[in-house]
Amino acid sequence: MSTGTDSAKHASPDDINSNSFDPDHYMNLMVHKSNLEGLLQCHVKLAAEIKNLDTDLQMLVYENYNKFINATDTIKRMKSNISGMETNME
Repeated sequence: MSTGTDSAKHASPDDINSNSFDPDHYMNLMVHKSNLEGLLQCHVKLAAEIKNLDTDLQMLVYENYNKFINATDTIKRMKSNISGMETNME
């Protein structure tokens, strides 16, 4: 059974999704194994992936912000309900 640590040890420095990613090594590898058209295709692919990840991140921030605002409103309502209950209890 492999763990996250095991996979990090065996990850290639040119694996863009690994913690041990080496951008200089990756660029040298891409320049040596690809022609200009291949490099441009890789650029377009990476640019599209970056845009998708950025959109996903923006949606997560927006959703969490809305959850935070809703939680704040709920706490305010609970506080006002509790204050009313305290006066009734007295």
